[in-house]
Amino acid sequence: MEARDTEFFQKVGGAFAESMASVFSMLTGRDFQLTSAPGDTLEPPAVAGLFSATAILVKANYQKGLNGIIFFALPLKEGTMLVDLMLGGEGAPADELVGDSKDALAETFNQVMGSANQTLSDLAGETFAIANVDILAVAPDAAAFAEHLGQGSFQDIALPTSQDNLSTTVHLLFPDLLLQQLKRKLGLAETVPPPAPAPAAPAPQAAPSRQAPVASGPTHDQGNLDLLLDIQLPVVVRMGQTEMQMGELLKLTPGSILELNRSADAPVELLVNGKLIAKGEVVVVDGNFAFRITEIDTRAARIRSLG
Repeated sequence: MEARDTEFFQKVGGAFAESMASVFSMLTGRDFQLTSAPGDTLEPPAVAGLFSATAILVKANYQKGLNGIIFFALPLKEGTMLVDLMLGGEGAPADELVGDSKDALAETFNQVMGSANQTLSDLAGETFAIANVDILAVAPDAAAFAEHLGQGSFQDIALPTSQDNLSTTVHLLFPDLLLQQLKRKLGLAETVPPPAPAPAAPAPQAAPSRQAPVASGPTHDQGNLDLLLDIQLPVVVRMGQTEMQMGELLKLTPGSILELNRSADAPVELLVNGKLIAKGEVVVVDGNFAFRITEIDTRAARIRSLG
């Protein structure tokens, strides 16, 4: 395996393994251990061969930064055990995945993709985001997998998953075109050296002339900064946060109260593009909520944090 491929699998496999372990552990309240390992390049019939019984196929459609669909595949039995853990059970398997259980698994992988995409976005310097997550139950035969996966080959990254009551392998499947896109975005695609330039013809001798004075202007760095000043960034005022199991989330109704991890007199946080840059307090201006800044990073620190 070439060094670029090894680095790709380490970065991408590591991002998804870390995100999945974090999300699974958070939603179940149990400790999950995940690793990653590059698998083979597989056609749909070979993907079907990974399973001896009905499998769950998770489809995540990219809408920003990348074009294409990424797939997760795992056994139905272990997928339903995972959902039961999230809903406060002991990991009992089920014969099918429907209703709230299906919604819970879709939200789980939506969070996995959000966390992994944040890591990949930081590595690429470009935002990656998906539009939606679909959950499908697929029979272990080539025709069924081909119907949902389509044609072409897939790079498999195996994600062995272990917990006291659950042990399985989740397969992360990259279609070839999506794989090449991501490699280019991460600077890990194969580069073809440009052809050697043809010898240049000798330039004609020009009559000497007086050189015009060069006008002074802004430096290159200042010019680059000016290009960024009109970029719109998401601004979030965060009063606090908490964690809860999927089962507790599904029980929420109008009137439910969530206790946050911040005291009533603690400053409120201002996040820009997901980065904390200021603290302050919530006020009311003309009948609308507003944010009054009491602490803020220096201008240079703000630029560095958003880079």
